[in-house]
Amino acid sequence: MIRENPDGTRTPLTMPNHPRIKASTLRTICTKAGIKRDDFLAAYDKA
Repeated sequence: MIRENPDGTRTPLTMPNHPRIKASTLRTICTKAGIKRDDFLAAYDKA
């Protein structure tokens, strides 16, 4: 998955493909994406 940044750059994001995500992995993903944990979980549940 790729995040489109406001400045036009792109940031690759890790999207695990398993039912459980370690807390440290989720924290790293959210930090890199610049999104809140709850926003990530909502998007993950829809996928």
